[in-house]
Amino acid sequence: MKSRQLEAFRAVILRQSITRAAEMLHITQPAVTRLILDLETEIGFSLFTREKGRLFPTSDALLLYHEVERSFVGIDRIAHAAQQIRSLSKGSLNVAAAPALALNLLPEWITDFTRAHEGVTVSLLVHGTRLVGELVASEQCDIGFVTYTTWQPGVQLETLFSADMKCILPKRHRLSRKRVITPEDLAGEKFISFPRELDTRRIIDDIFAARHIEREMSAECQLSAAIATFVARGAGVSIIDPVSTDYLPAGVSVHDFAPAIPFEYGVVTSDRQPLSRLTSAFVEFVRERVNNRQCR
Repeated sequence: MKSRQLEAFRAVILRQSITRAAEMLHITQPAVTRLILDLETEIGFSLFTREKGRLFPTSDALLLYHEVERSFVGIDRIAHAAQQIRSLSKGSLNVAAAPALALNLLPEWITDFTRAHEGVTVSLLVHGTRLVGELVASEQCDIGFVTYTTWQPGVQLETLFSADMKCILPKRHRLSRKRVITPEDLAGEKFISFPRELDTRRIIDDIFAARHIEREMSAECQLSAAIATFVARGAGVSIIDPVSTDYLPAGVSVHDFAPAIPFEYGVVTSDRQPLSRLTSAFVEFVRERVNNRQCR
């Protein structure tokens, strides 16, 4: 079978006539007919029947078409990839990110990046860190941003930046005038915590346990933004990631916490495929934004 025969077969299926298939392929009607006849000879069975001047694909033809279409989809993907390589002003980027970065920082960065590269489209998926790594490892996403740099198979991991976690309190809380909050300050307080499966929960619990300080666990949530809403409503106090404290609801005050708890933000990429030019450009753009943020 020749590729031109398959192109003619696909065109007849899609356009449902020899005439329109010839227009689609920019060749003559007799040339399309000859290609179809040659293909039928090659494969050994009929592909179309004629009824009242119209062509109808046989059931065998429809089975073959599904396989042919799958091949053409692969060709389309190759053509699209070539287009992305040629120009950073065209193409698409699939990004997955943990909520702490996806809810605020990444929309800002993506907006500025697409303004600088008109024609580029970015898809942002919001998932937990582990699933972000899995999406990148399986090449369902081009790049991922995570909120703690735990190694996962199939990805390369790089720390973007690290900052200390912050203690958040309701406004007018008895401790709201203190600049630095300690575990002893929070003895007996209602506490909004991360779920037990998160590493940050274990680290925070270990600090309080080492000092034999009891808290009253009033709620659990994996999103710092939602925890901040709990705190604003007076449900308790908490310790959350530092980036999320830049976007807090009214009614929440932010304080340093001692001992310091470093919190890492990282970027993950596939360890099997080199980065495309578009993905590399976006990574460099993010690094510049991170450096500017740290210099402020």
